[in-house]
Amino acid sequence: MKRIICLITFILFVSGCGQNKPAAEISTGVSDNEIVIGSSAALGGFAGFLGTQTIHGSLAYINEINAGAGIHGRKIRLISTDDHYNPAETVTNTQKLIAQVGVFALFDYVGTPTTAQVVDIVHKAEIPLLGIFSGAEIFRTPYRPYIFNVRDSYYAEAESAISYFVDKMNLKKIAVLYQEDTFGVSVLSGVQLALERRGMRTVATETFARGAMNVEQAMLNIKLSEADVVIMVGTYSPLAKFVKISNDAGFRPYFHTVSFVGSEAFAKELIQIQKIKPSDYSKIIVTQVVPDPFLEELSGVREYRELVKKYFPNDEPNYVALEGFINAKVLVKALEIAGVDLTREKFIEALESMHNVDIGIGKEITYSVLGHQGLKGVYYSKLSEDGKFRVFNQVNVVLGYKDETNP
Repeated sequence: MKRIICLITFILFVSGCGQNKPAAEISTGVSDNEIVIGSSAALGGFAGFLGTQTIHGSLAYINEINAGAGIHGRKIRLISTDDHYNPAETVTNTQKLIAQVGVFALFDYVGTPTTAQVVDIVHKAEIPLLGIFSGAEIFRTPYRPYIFNVRDSYYAEAESAISYFVDKMNLKKIAVLYQEDTFGVSVLSGVQLALERRGMRTVATETFARGAMNVEQAMLNIKLSEADVVIMVGTYSPLAKFVKISNDAGFRPYFHTVSFVGSEAFAKELIQIQKIKPSDYSKIIVTQVVPDPFLEELSGVREYRELVKKYFPNDEPNYVALEGFINAKVLVKALEIAGVDLTREKFIEALESMHNVDIGIGKEITYSVLGHQGLKGVYYSKLSEDGKFRVFNQVNVVLGYKDETNP
């Protein structure tokens, strides 16, 4: 594999490059006392909640590890860059992190249209990318040797949603409103496949531009279809507006969206900005890929809540930050397994050696040489009277088979 041993112009980022060590003991982004990793995510703007909270969740755990002995005597330094949910900026950030900063690994990337643009860069640089805040198939199929997903896929979320609405509730008219980019198309494809398995098709599909708020015409077109359920794909602000104008127009189907929405930001938009009536809360469903962040019964969730309160006292517990926290636990575990003489090859081998690893969330992390999907299983949540999306059921989906369990 390729190695960038020492970049003189960026010696401030990679200490120890000039020391006389055997080549086998030197890896890009690793010194005697530090491991440097890099992230690109939206830290501001209309998707800023997602990037900020993913990073906060990860840093809550990383900061605690660094406050102790670190990883084999090394501290983890996360360099977090802002791409504003703009694919071009994600590419620029990634190129700088790899070629200029010289990071050991990439971590906590947020979004499908953004991260999709760096898949080839990751492959050419032979650099591991762990923990993408996206369930898109492009990061899973075909097999990506340097990409390790933690969360379950959008296909699993789509299958779970259709299972709930069609199989359990016997609702037959499914419409889709989706953000017109790779994120929207990824979820749409999952919904279409889930419906095809049941001999069904969508009754309407409408799109809107990424970052846009003009969803009025889409609502009118979907309303004409008399859909029982509208699967919505996008960021929290336009989706909340769509729910509001639908209800105001007397159109009150079930509304569903996937975990990427950021449930806490979505709830705030629905309640504080759009003034959704409490009587309409129960018809707003979000599928989740991590447990309820308010569930005290799980040791990993308790640990997350304690550390977020310690390092980010102004943050409320939320699904996005919990996912970032879980990403960091996987990162740290793999670094520990990889050992003192840390290289990218050993890090990848360490991840692939992780089988049935318990991190305290009620599900175990499992990777393999050809299996880079760490967690499986989807949770249903709905907007509750307390203004939060609370989990009310869990479903494990494997190729259309569902196994439901109450948490």
